[in-house]
Amino acid sequence: MTNHPAAWAELTAELDLWAAENRQAHFWWRDDDATKPNSALDRLLELQTITGAPLALAVIPAQAEAGLTERLVGLSGVAALQHGYIHHNHASAGEKKSEFPASRPLRARLTDIRQGQEILAAKFAAPARQPVFVPPWNRMAPDMLPGLAELGFQAVSAFKPRQTYWAAPGLAWLNTQLDPIDWHGNDNPAATAACLQAATGLLRAMRGGIVLLQPVGFLTHHLRHDTVLWSFVAEFIAAIAAHPAGRWLDTTAALAIGRPAEIPPAVTRTS
Repeated sequence: MTNHPAAWAELTAELDLWAAENRQAHFWWRDDDATKPNSALDRLLELQTITGAPLALAVIPAQAEAGLTERLVGLSGVAALQHGYIHHNHASAGEKKSEFPASRPLRARLTDIRQGQEILAAKFAAPARQPVFVPPWNRMAPDMLPGLAELGFQAVSAFKPRQTYWAAPGLAWLNTQLDPIDWHGNDNPAATAACLQAATGLLRAMRGGIVLLQPVGFLTHHLRHDTVLWSFVAEFIAAIAAHPAGRWLDTTAALAIGRPAEIPPAVTRTS
């Protein structure tokens, strides 16, 4: 590997152990903040075509332009997820950014999400649209989780290793855990090294039974990529795909990983 040879070696060694134990390490790829066609989106979709890795594209409903639908028509391996409603920060001063903080009335939050659903349903038909909700900034008030299930979502995707499979009855966690971007500075080379280390650590913890078995979610943001990040993303996806123990999954297959045998109580979907 061209950069971070020690970190790459550690990740490869961990995948080798998975292979030696006849186990498969499952990965899935989510990219956030899609709203319209542009050169960055073109580069992202070209990378998806070259690698063949399924791509879950988190689309902001209230900002999604007609051209985005046209750009994605006929593409295999790309599915739209709902990324909030308008990606507006409603958090109070001093709080971390959130479109759906507890300080907003629950009814207002769920109304926004329902409206976002209607927008995306008009733009993308299944299976090009998957029932996974992605809260902006990867956070929202937990009292929303039952409501998401009632709205028909099968999963919610945040950023952290999941501690349980079910977020609420009928609603699973499908989280990302790897982010190669330095959001607090401009040291993306260091952030990509940390991303590799995080991947190794999560795989090791799963193999040792320290954390629950789960798909490893790789989170990208095409609008924020520089040359370093584009190169790293391509290299990471290719390296996982090339290893005997690595496999990229779409959201449907990823939801099957680690699913417990017991079935939670049924959720009645709202009309």
